Amino acid sequence: MKKYIIAILSVIIVGCSSNSYQPPCTELDSDNLTSLYFPVALGNKWSYDVVKYDGDTKVNEDYELELCAVDTIYYVKDGNRIPFEAYRACKEDQQNWNFYFVKCSDGAHLLTINDWYYKELKSGWVIPNSPNEGDEVSNMDGYVWRGQDVITVPSGEYQVWILEEIRELNRKEMKMHRDHRIDGNKTVRRRYYFAEGVGLIKTEEYGAPGVLTSVMEMDSFNVKDTRGGRAK
Repeated sequence: MKKYIIAILSVIIVGCSSNSYQPPCTELDSDNLTSLYFPVALGNKWSYDVVKYDGDTKVNEDYELELCAVDTIYYVKDGNRIPFEAYRACKEDQQNWNFYFVKCSDGAHLLTINDWYYKELKSGWVIPNSPNEGDEVSNMDGYVWRGQDVITVPSGEYQVWILEEIRELNRKEMKMHRDHRIDGNKTVRRRYYFAEGVGLIKTEEYGAPGVLTSVMEMDSFNVKDTRGGRAK
């Protein structure tokens, strides 16, 4: 379970098309901003059930994701380190992640930093407030919005937008995902399901064609801003 927690947010750091990222906004607290498909606010928390499949073996796990603190982080522009504030993601009350979130006029921005000491932005991308089917994710390779659906997870039934990742693994990732390939070479496939006003409610990862290797489903959540939410 401890290792799987990395996979939920690996979409942030894997497949980036650039080595640096400058956030388009740094307004941490503005009543005019709403991040619909990943609500961003201090204390927002999501709990998940995880099932991992390894042949005939089935392993059940669980964990929590929380926006637990506000940190000052930096992006570099013209050789200068420019500070701004962002929400840090924690797992199970442990403040040891380098994942951060801010909300902008176009949605939630997911960020990762180089290390804890310098806290300089490494990469990021947007979960938009208005996804469109067929749109590719800016600053990422192999991520496409596939449209909407209605799905059921332990916490209820939701209308969702589906983000799908299909891409080639690099050599380092091949070692990490040796048993997670779609075919016999180096392809990986994942799906992420986002509900308006709620956040990420489900992920799926596939190995051999059609073979599900892991699934994560939300069993509870507590968010402060559900404007526009369509939870059923």
